[in-house]
Amino acid sequence: MTRGLADRRILITGGGAGIGATTARAAVAEGARVALLDIDATAAERTAQTLGPDHVLAVSGDVTDPFAVARALDEMAQRWGGIDALVNNAGIYDHAPLLELTLERWRRVFDVNLFAAIEAANAAARQMEPGGAIVNVSSVLGQVAAPTRGPYCVSKAALIALTKMQAIEWAERGIRVNAIAPGYIDNEAVRSFEAAGGMDGAAVRKRTPLHRLGTEEEVAAGILFLLDPARAAYVTGTVLEVSGGWTAYGYV
Repeated sequence: MTRGLADRRILITGGGAGIGATTARAAVAEGARVALLDIDATAAERTAQTLGPDHVLAVSGDVTDPFAVARALDEMAQRWGGIDALVNNAGIYDHAPLLELTLERWRRVFDVNLFAAIEAANAAARQMEPGGAIVNVSSVLGQVAAPTRGPYCVSKAALIALTKMQAIEWAERGIRVNAIAPGYIDNEAVRSFEAAGGMDGAAVRKRTPLHRLGTEEEVAAGILFLLDPARAAYVTGTVLEVSGGWTAYGYV
């Protein structure tokens, strides 16, 4: 196996913007070919055009729709002959106290954050050859609890448990499965959330041992490490935290 991701065929859900698009950019720079499945067709197409249509395929679709996932895999097969890796990146949140959350609101978050990831991974694993890799994008809030973040925390925790199950069951297929747990990342979504009063940015930075928010590029670097068939050949069933030490810090 060669070092790097040259010629690897990667499907990224929620790849039109944010961490997904940044990961696509980094993967293409290493020579990979990337399919972006996103409900925002304009964002996916814009990212594909920016990175080069010869190396990037934009697929419009809702990740909760199995037919959209199947269409993305079919287009990858037609253009590139198959799939080598999957990044389950699509995710949403719903913030409210537990007693205000209806089951419908819980299901909406779980449909995207967990059940869609199950469907995409199952579909991809059936087509992957030995040497395939899957990265599930969880969160530090999948490892610890935060008030009013119930559906997000619980769905991301379930995604970590799913990762371990997939890793042990699919090892015999030659497929590695890992999760990445980003901390607070300095991107448009977090900046908007902070501006709306959803988080105290100064407090988060103070609590983080590295005293700053992370970058999308740092998360992407972690994802590419876990996807790499050489650098992470013996890494499966684990959670790579990219948080500046946020969960390690237990002091007030």
